[in-house]
Amino acid sequence: GIAEKFCVSAEEAGNAKITAVASRDAGRKAEQKKASKWAEKNAPKATAYESYEALLDDDNVHAVYILVPTASRKKWVMSAAAKKKHVLCEKPIAVSLKDAQEMIDACEEHGVQFMDNTMFMHHPRLEWMRQRIDEKSFGKVKHVVSSFTIPFGNEKEWAESNIRMNVDAEPFGALGDLGWYCIRISLWAFEEMPEQVRCDYLETTEAGVPITCHGMLKFKECRSATFDCSFKASLRQWFEVVGENKTLSCDDFVVNQKLDEAEYSVGKGSISHKALTFPKTSESFVLKGNECKSNVRLVEYMSRLVADVGGKSDVDGKSAVGKREKRWPELSIQTQQILFKLHESALRDGEWVRLDQ
Repeated sequence: GIAEKFCVSAEEAGNAKITAVASRDAGRKAEQKKASKWAEKNAPKATAYESYEALLDDDNVHAVYILVPTASRKKWVMSAAAKKKHVLCEKPIAVSLKDAQEMIDACEEHGVQFMDNTMFMHHPRLEWMRQRIDEKSFGKVKHVVSSFTIPFGNEKEWAESNIRMNVDAEPFGALGDLGWYCIRISLWAFEEMPEQVRCDYLETTEAGVPITCHGMLKFKECRSATFDCSFKASLRQWFEVVGENKTLSCDDFVVNQKLDEAEYSVGKGSISHKALTFPKTSESFVLKGNECKSNVRLVEYMSRLVADVGGKSDVDGKSAVGKREKRWPELSIQTQQILFKLHESALRDGEWVRLDQ
């Protein structure tokens, strides 16, 4: 699960460690035993608490990773901020734009960093791809197409029990869990907000949780992005940036296909004499090494912002606090705003919805 993956990430990061873990249900000794058993397996040096409140009261904890269901995130982000804990939050970050903004404002008010857990944003490949897109020969970005789908919704047990299909816990379903990444990569490519969006929920649960959806973002100057996401399709996690002259594509932008290797390609099509063939030239670029582990890079980056290397205190015996970066909460709000507008469009049978309304 994602909690276990985070522990692996923190263990490999050179400037972080898991100090404490806690169980969701407060006030029960059984919950502390559950937390202790989990910690023994995944974070043996961590203190196990029977409640989140107890964990937040621990002065040795400087930052928290909040991965409770979307419907519960606001409460714990607000509580963490009030306790001066920096926040790494799962996505989507809230069930309404108002809640999301209040969460960001609380972190700002209490002087703590907020960042969502979109790991690919910390992959060094992103910077390499940006350099290619910014080259004059690539031309202006005209279109982005992306997909993120998983097949687990085809399994009866998963579909009936997984929290992603629970309307009370995760009301945005596949749009929130998978579409978030497609929205973010589109924002990365265009470096600006769209003017209008539209979305279709092609399949939902009886309670209305999106299972399969297609979305479109319309940017100024006749540019666009399209995406699809689903809990019931073969695993796909790719995107393509279409420029005036070339294309850039990546087959594993969310999570690497290989642990310590990442790839992307830049292509250019043409038309042969008499249009007998449409040949295409393509150049692949490969990155290798531990730097390709975006899950580890995210933890290291967050830890640098907190400036709390290894959980130690500074020379004055106080928790060292680094400079906060506003671009991360701003990105979270932008992604969240687009997601909400897409949801609004889907509820209105795919009508175009303006971002400024």
